[in-house]
Amino acid sequence: MELFSFDAQGRHFAVVLDFELRLERLIIDQTLMSVKPLGDANSVHVFEDARFGRSQLSFSINPQSQSAHYQLQPSNSELIAGEAELSEPAKLMVASAGDGKASLEKGRQTNWIVLGGIAFKLFKTVKVVKVALVAASVAVYSVMFTVEFALALVAVLIFHEYGHVRAMKKCGIPTKGFYLIPFLGGIAVGDKAKTQWESLYISMMGPVYGLIMTAIFYVIFLITGSHFCGLVAATSALLNLFNLLPIHPLDGGQVVKALVFSRRNQMALFLFLAVSAVCLYAAWAFGFYFLCFFIVIGVVDIITNWSMPISADMTPLKTYGIWFSLVWYLAVTLAFIAMIVLLVMAQVPGAEIATKILSS
Repeated sequence: MELFSFDAQGRHFAVVLDFELRLERLIIDQTLMSVKPLGDANSVHVFEDARFGRSQLSFSINPQSQSAHYQLQPSNSELIAGEAELSEPAKLMVASAGDGKASLEKGRQTNWIVLGGIAFKLFKTVKVVKVALVAASVAVYSVMFTVEFALALVAVLIFHEYGHVRAMKKCGIPTKGFYLIPFLGGIAVGDKAKTQWESLYISMMGPVYGLIMTAIFYVIFLITGSHFCGLVAATSALLNLFNLLPIHPLDGGQVVKALVFSRRNQMALFLFLAVSAVCLYAAWAFGFYFLCFFIVIGVVDIITNWSMPISADMTPLKTYGIWFSLVWYLAVTLAFIAMIVLLVMAQVPGAEIATKILSS
């Protein structure tokens, strides 16, 4: 459904809503220029155009006048502002939404005390759920292993997810913390990142914190000779390494997509395939066939999603950011592999399980 349209500098602009896919599209002269998730009455599209350069179109819907106030900011000319009338279907939709909103607002004013009490109870419940999930994880892993190892494993998972939460807070992204899920690890919950760098940074900080935890247990093992600490270090390295696999929705999949989709051109795809080929050869040469399998899966995942529309409000990485992030990702991955190999060479009982998994 077309929301509104207007003409500027000999070009026809149209904003179209797709309710089935919940997408909002910007079309210029019948050419798709930008796609983003369906939002509210205020929206921003960033796009590249041969005539306007890198530009931005922002608009807000006025339900009273049933019109859209827009601002078009081309990179090579002055700001263009105006008001466009909504299409007839859009007018009906806005009018219906306005009536529903008025009724809802009246109900909120009547019951705000009740809703506030429920919200407070739910807030307390969320904390209880978090603690309950931590306890459930400890109980499950205690049955599978020992109580001591279960506590250490849960500590590793908490430290990993805490890295994601800290990164979200540093980026100014609202977060609800993290939850541990028995058998599946954990998940950090927060709002969507606004740029590809934020998405990559948040994804990488989990494994980085995991690397710190792994290094701590490794150093304790070197000092004390404790096989338990060595086993925890090997397990932590394996879990974090698994998270860095280049498949969605793991951390590595988010990182690789941020890198590749920051330059949606043939050169970026060729570089990604070349780096993947080198990593595949190295993994095969060391006998890490488990990694080989998931490298191939990661390549297939990227190629499959290559032609799919990406939200235009995700600011891409610059060239130096891409190279820095690529080196960062590979360095952390190699650090975990090296840690596992060192622990196996030190003949830590149980550490050989990690290399058996990697070579399976």
